Amino acid sequence: MSERYDFISGIYNYCDYVCEKCAFTQRCYLYWSENHPEEDANPLETDIEDLVDNYEEFEDDFEEDEDFFADFRDTDSERRTQEIIAPSVRIVELLDPVMEELAVRTDIPAGAQQGISLVLENYLLITVKYYRAVHQTDFNENAEIDHIGMYSYMDTEMTLLALKAFNWNLRNGLNILPKYFPEYLDQFTATMELSRLIEERIDTELLPATRSILSKHSQSQRDSGA
Repeated sequence: MSERYDFISGIYNYCDYVCEKCAFTQRCYLYWSENHPEEDANPLETDIEDLVDNYEEFEDDFEEDEDFFADFRDTDSERRTQEIIAPSVRIVELLDPVMEELAVRTDIPAGAQQGISLVLENYLLITVKYYRAVHQTDFNENAEIDHIGMYSYMDTEMTLLALKAFNWNLRNGLNILPKYFPEYLDQFTATMELSRLIEERIDTELLPATRSILSKHSQSQRDSGA
């Protein structure tokens, strides 16, 4: 199933059910199954002959969908979102094949188990939460927000703080693994650098801007209530 539909195994275990802000809805089996209730629960049992027979029937709709997603990706908000989260996407690209290989090995040393667990628990979650934090969020310190928007920025602040913890946990796991799996040293080293890059941007740009906006709005609220 994961090969044909490109699902990420178990990604829904890290889900906060804010699908519209998730970068991985199209690779989540839970999202797929909830939005295709009329289809068989096991997509691998889909008859390929039926798909071929009906290709002309849905070809035009598919092309329209492609145009829709192309337009979506071209929006200024989405382009900036993708630019910001690019290091976390690269982390997934680096670690996915490594974790898949380790998952089928039977010679994993006991001392490596904690490191593997920390990596598995955090590397996918970082991208999902990073996308949520920055998607359609204006980090311009002069941004005007209403009362409802203030809660959105408070949520952004908490998500960015959580991301710092996820990155810390990921690096702790990666620090353990080279001793046991030196053949993956290049991937581990590159991931460590990307993780620090993410944390640096959070600390120097995203969190300060978010807090400045919240402070400005809070002061405005106090002034208007005086």
